[in-house]
Amino acid sequence: MLHTVLMAVTALLLFAGWALAAHPEAARTIVLASETVPESLQVARHYMAARGIPEENLCVVKAPADEIITRQQFDDALWKPLRAFLARWEGRLDVALPDGTLRLQLDARRAKYLVPVYGIPIKIKEYEDVQTMYLSRAAAVDSELALLPEGGHKLVGGVPNPYFGADAPFGPPLDAMMVLVSRIDGPSPEIAKRLVDDAVWAEQNGLKGRAYVDTRGITKGGYAEGDGWLRRAAELLRRAGFETDVDARPEVFPPAYKMTDAAVYLGWYTDSIAGPMALPDFKFKRGAIAYHLQSFTGAAIRDPISHWVGPLLVHGACVTAGAVYEPFLTGTPHIDIMMDRLLRGYSWGEAAYMAEAQLSWQMCFIGDPLYRPFGRVRATW
Repeated sequence: MLHTVLMAVTALLLFAGWALAAHPEAARTIVLASETVPESLQVARHYMAARGIPEENLCVVKAPADEIITRQQFDDALWKPLRAFLARWEGRLDVALPDGTLRLQLDARRAKYLVPVYGIPIKIKEYEDVQTMYLSRAAAVDSELALLPEGGHKLVGGVPNPYFGADAPFGPPLDAMMVLVSRIDGPSPEIAKRLVDDAVWAEQNGLKGRAYVDTRGITKGGYAEGDGWLRRAAELLRRAGFETDVDARPEVFPPAYKMTDAAVYLGWYTDSIAGPMALPDFKFKRGAIAYHLQSFTGAAIRDPISHWVGPLLVHGACVTAGAVYEPFLTGTPHIDIMMDRLLRGYSWGEAAYMAEAQLSWQMCFIGDPLYRPFGRVRATW
């Protein structure tokens, strides 16, 4: 009898420990995995355990085991199953009527984050060339899934993001229209799991190191806007207390540049990883934020050597972003907004979508959307 009581007490204590460890927004986080890739479920469960995400928040689909899929495959394997899952999870019931559909809401809960993991496809086909980009239905899977709750959007070109430029935590009424999508992914399942572990570690220990901002010294023309984002981000980092190196030369940081203790990297404009970050022994600080602005940076995020996203993750970045096709400058995150929101305590998922003007378009965000490298939301600078 005593043994039974002790076991019951131990179980309660373990449950209490788990409850205390659960992230405050775990209950509003949906995790998406594919049963066709065995490692997908392993990564999903690693993430859910680290953040205390309930089992009922796991949506398992049978998606093609490819990074790129057709629009029909996207609809059948991802969009429709996820829409049905979300309706059940939210307690929604759609009743068909002769003149339309009546939507009944049986529960008040809404999802905030959607987290595809390793094994979920990354991009939708139909890209032809830059000239026809706005006439194409090619898109990042995650950018389409951001509009999951409402749906019904046009599939040609981008759709304005209603959360763009916001400076408030994500919630009603926008959570009836969209979710914040960032994936736990990378060149290997081990790297994907490491993104989770590093985010949790950095929240507990602080993100420490230096910042490196690589502008191109542009002051005129259409690209001057991108350089302005980077310069403003550098100033925000300095004001936040980061020792910040800024390179204003047209070229990227040269390979011999001493990029030590890199906690933040922001720059542009080469096709593949270059400079000191391409050296075999380069390593970011744990929990690092790293983003390179360039077309097709996320074209192959599971490739450890091509473009930027995969190599940045190989070298230790914790969160990053990339375009699966040509996004044009206006379709990429405003880097100054993204850094401002992160530095003031918003989550990676919130900061990413506050900075992104278009959905149903080409950007994909990588890393734990719950990650807050700088604590809770603080007052405006």
